[in-house]
Amino acid sequence: MFDRNERLVSLFLSEINFVLRDKHELKSDGIFTVTGAELSDEGKALKVFFSVFGSSRTAQENLRIIESFSREIKNSMKKRLKLKIIPNISFCHDSTPERAGRIEEILRKINSERENEKPETSKD
Repeated sequence: MFDRNERLVSLFLSEINFVLRDKHELKSDGIFTVTGAELSDEGKALKVFFSVFGSSRTAQENLRIIESFSREIKNSMKKRLKLKIIPNISFCHDSTPERAGRIEEILRKINSERENEKPETSKD
């Protein structure tokens, strides 16, 4: 069974996605994705992780844009959710997809180098 924090994180992620789904500033330069969240033990702070695929913007620019929506997100949560405590929201760029892409690229390069090395056969 899920514990309360996991249920709250899921609920908060749904609400964040609901508010951000029509924000064109985030869609203009790539695919914006909320990748996860961590809720503090007391439920007073929510750290939300995001990534942008195919974007030429820096992580800092994306962070600035997304943070500008944090008040709107929190207000939406207050209106739509019947909870005693709505956490303060902070955002953090998740570089996992970029690192995974880099690892994949390295593995492809290694495989292509192995394929190019043909085993020498000796003819007697």
